[in-house]
Amino acid sequence: MKLTITRSLASFLTGCTLLGSGCAGSYTAIKPDRIGTYQSSLTKSPVQLDYQFDALRLQGHNKKYVKKELKKGYHVVAVRITNTTGAEINFSRDAVLYYGDRPIMPVAGSIAAHDMKQGVAIYLLYVLLNPSFTKTNSTNGYVTNSESSTYYIGPFIAGGNMLGASMANGNFRRELEQYDLTNRTIRPGETVFGLLCLRETSVAPLRLELRSVASNNAPATPTVPALPPASKPASTTN
Repeated sequence: MKLTITRSLASFLTGCTLLGSGCAGSYTAIKPDRIGTYQSSLTKSPVQLDYQFDALRLQGHNKKYVKKELKKGYHVVAVRITNTTGAEINFSRDAVLYYGDRPIMPVAGSIAAHDMKQGVAIYLLYVLLNPSFTKTNSTNGYVTNSESSTYYIGPFIAGGNMLGASMANGNFRRELEQYDLTNRTIRPGETVFGLLCLRETSVAPLRLELRSVASNNAPATPTVPALPPASKPASTTN
C-alpha cells in the first residue's frame, strides 16, 4: 500500500503567496496612560509635553502594524500633556505642535488607522489551500486500486485569519480614535494622554506652544525700504 499526497497547482501557488504574508497579526493596545517613562520636552511652556516615539513597537506585539507604520511613513507617538495655565486649552485651536523647528499637524486617528490597517482580503487565498491524499494498492508493481480524499481546510483557515485581521484592525482604530487629541479641551491643571499620528519619516524633538506665544516667536517679515519719489526731468526751453 502506498500513500501519496497531491496538491493542485493553484494550492501550491497559494501556499507560496501566503508564506510571504503569514497569518493575521494581532493588536496589543498601547495604553499611553500606563506608560511609565516619557521623554520631556526641553522647552519651557505653559503646556507641558512629554512623549514617547515607537509606541507601537515598544508597548506591544504589533509586528504587522509596525511594518505598516514604516511603509506608510508614519510615527505613532504616545504623549502626556499637562495644562499649567489658568484657562482651558483646546488642543487644535489654542496649541501648536512643533517637530524640531517647524509646526506640524497630526493626522486624525481614523485616517491613520485606515492607512496602517493590515490586509484582510489577502487571506481569501487560503480557500484554495485544500490538500488531497491518495491511497493506492499495488501488486507486483501494478496499481490495483486507489482512493482519494480531499480535506477542505482552506475555507476554515481563510475565515479564521480574516476574522482575526478584522478584529485587530478594529481594536487598532478604536484606540487611535479614543486617544485622538483633535479638538480635545484640557482644563487648568489637567493631565491628558494621547496618541499622535505624524506623517514624518525621521525623528525630531517635539514641543507644544500656545498659538499666542508661537505667533510672537515667528520670524518677522522683512520690510522693503520705500523708494524715493521719482524726480521730474528738468524742462528745456528752446
